[in-house]
Amino acid sequence: MEAENIILENDEIFSINENGEFCDIAGNLLTIEANNIEELTENYERMINKIAELKLEQGKANPPPFKFLKGKLIIDEKGTNIGIHATNDTEMKKVIKVLEEYYSCSLQKLQFTYMTRKEVKKGEGYYLQGLEYNEAYLKSPSFLLKCSKQDKDKIHEILNVKKRSDKWLWFPERLEQTKFYVEGKVKNEYPIFIISKGRFHRNKKYQAPKTAQYLESINVDYKIVVEPQEVDEYAKSISKNKIITLPDEYLNKNQGSIPVRNFVHHYNIDKEETAYWILDDNINDYYWVDNNERYKVRDGFAFKFVEDLMNNYENVYLAGHQYKMFCPPTDYRNVIQQNGRVFSSILIRTDIPSLNDEADIWRGRYNEDVDLSLRLLKQGLPTILSIVLTADKERTGGSGGNEEIYVEDDNHSGVAKTNALLEHHADCIDIVERYGRTHHKIKTEKFENNKYIRASDFTENKYNIIYK
Repeated sequence: MEAENIILENDEIFSINENGEFCDIAGNLLTIEANNIEELTENYERMINKIAELKLEQGKANPPPFKFLKGKLIIDEKGTNIGIHATNDTEMKKVIKVLEEYYSCSLQKLQFTYMTRKEVKKGEGYYLQGLEYNEAYLKSPSFLLKCSKQDKDKIHEILNVKKRSDKWLWFPERLEQTKFYVEGKVKNEYPIFIISKGRFHRNKKYQAPKTAQYLESINVDYKIVVEPQEVDEYAKSISKNKIITLPDEYLNKNQGSIPVRNFVHHYNIDKEETAYWILDDNINDYYWVDNNERYKVRDGFAFKFVEDLMNNYENVYLAGHQYKMFCPPTDYRNVIQQNGRVFSSILIRTDIPSLNDEADIWRGRYNEDVDLSLRLLKQGLPTILSIVLTADKERTGGSGGNEEIYVEDDNHSGVAKTNALLEHHADCIDIVERYGRTHHKIKTEKFENNKYIRASDFTENKYNIIYK
């Protein structure tokens, strides 16, 4: 039997639990204060009479039932979560006092969580692991509050905190980050190629795609591969000596980005490159994670870091950067994710196992990066994904060259994309529903035993990282 909420004359919120005991809304037992037995009896009868009276209008003014979980308070099941953070225990006590007054109840049952030092997993890249912790974060309590948007707005107001997000709140203010950029004072070793279509114009003016803008800003050379009819458009914001025109034999294949990807691979084989980068055109920035903060990378260290990792292993043909959104700075102390899919920001060796005599490595229309990663993993070959140096990529789709095939996929439903993977990889993916769309989930446990073979010139690379 759930506790039944009632309100007394002074508007204090009470409940009666299944044993008939008086509790606050959080379930804490209450006592009735009195100077003598007569006064105690009188107060008790007053409460009983008030309860009987309010039962006639049960639920009229009752607050929603609160739920206490470890590190979480649920006010409204239909609401959304907001992370409440305080710089220390003293400041969190102030937050709790304000919330108790706002919700007219005790929150003493609420348990906070604290970030703890995570053990670094043993494995490859060990020599780079064990990045620093910001000690202040270890002392800052937090909890999740599930409530309505109206409550979130009101809580910001009564705490006198400027609203920066519906997803988090810091009191009295967020721990201050004093440095925002890093440089490794190194240059990339392998050439960089951006593949792009239809992204030469943005915000009512001609401008280079986001990835090109980033590389220009850090003075890293690159080539961008575009279709013939768009060369002049891209040339309005990018130097022509950086533009490569996609040859006719790779056009009009109705395969999305597959043909241009194969062209870039063939191009680098012809140039006798050992490896090369192939980047999506909508990457805003690259971030280094340390001290529980993110720092924008301002030089070729963004790429050299992953290149050095790949060079250390004879059997790694595919490496890259994990997405920034998957690597919160409070969580990750390991450097690499082993044996996962590599996407969007990809480093590829030119001697990677190919599909045919033409040295194609890409196929299909959808999820080509997943297909390539799984083909290697199923051959027992490991992959490397950096989770300490990450790519800040925009949402897939939008105005880019693949928009047409995404629309054909039942308006981004994900069904066609997932079915394309099932055709070749039903043995190692599951179908899941996420965010209202069909997705795939790789059975990563199948590849846990893919071993890394160290190169004869294996080097424990160290970097003189400068924080600015």
